[in-house]
Amino acid sequence: MGLGRKLGCGCGALIVLIVVAAAATWIWKPWSQMVPLEMVEPDEQVGERIDTGDVLGNFYPAKGANNGPGILLVGGSEGGLGDEMSRLAQALQSDGFSVLHLSYWRAPGQPERLEGIRLETFQRGLAWLRAQPQVDPSRLAMMGWSRGSEATQLMAIRNPSIKAIVLGMPGNAVWPGFSWDAPWQQFGAPWTWEGEALPYLDTSEVQMFGRDMDEVNRDLMALQERQPDAVIPIEEVGVPVLMICGEADSVWASCPMARKIEERAAASGKDDVQLLAYMDAGHYGYGAPVSEDDPQFGELSRLGGSPEGNAEALQQSYREIVRFLNDAL
Repeated sequence: MGLGRKLGCGCGALIVLIVVAAAATWIWKPWSQMVPLEMVEPDEQVGERIDTGDVLGNFYPAKGANNGPGILLVGGSEGGLGDEMSRLAQALQSDGFSVLHLSYWRAPGQPERLEGIRLETFQRGLAWLRAQPQVDPSRLAMMGWSRGSEATQLMAIRNPSIKAIVLGMPGNAVWPGFSWDAPWQQFGAPWTWEGEALPYLDTSEVQMFGRDMDEVNRDLMALQERQPDAVIPIEEVGVPVLMICGEADSVWASCPMARKIEERAAASGKDDVQLLAYMDAGHYGYGAPVSEDDPQFGELSRLGGSPEGNAEALQQSYREIVRFLNDAL
């Protein structure tokens, strides 16, 4: 997701847990200023901005590729085209994948809230990617971070061109809509399909403020038992799944939710779901590797875990992502 390095995350509805801690300092400053929209512009040597009116993103074609593997990469509630996923896109490009980093909300001309986002937006991104000469349309994967993990699972159920998915700091259910202008407020369904809103968790009954975060997370997870329609049916994802989570994730309970996905898949006989969980990693334990001399290294702990723990998770999980994609595609 990306809220931390400059508070630009993919968190979503559970950002209220961070709002609680920060409210005293930032109560007079709009959150949209604290989390500025990023629209990273690719260096022309490595990529290009794509804006067809239907597809907005950055395309990073693999050097010398012809009919190679393609990846649709999406972030979370940071919106736009943020730095974290831009770094990941370029790392994947250097490993032989042609990547479309797609924007689906908050950018100019797109919805201002993570609410009512048409899954057809991702359909169009996949169609555009399949049409590129660098990409073999039969070798396509989708990767989603945080709130983008919801869209990735939902699309894998609906689009047969997707042959594998990677979920970073994933959710196992559809959470409510979200806005940086009022991050404490629950909005409506974040996703629609063919004009119909998809079911989502109603979190309004959970008391968020003045409580221990672990207790809040337990109550939020318990909602899924009472609102099963909001849980994403992983058993309907007919392709291999790789998940990366951080046990110290301070944005939302990515590891407990990833284990829910794993358990539901196993119960249905789906045996191609892998989970990589990192004890000392937070929400930034997914993405491109970051070295200790990188200016971003010290910022890795802002959403849980230590800089060292997140850096180790990034290095190890990225290596596994590349191996997984090469095997699946």
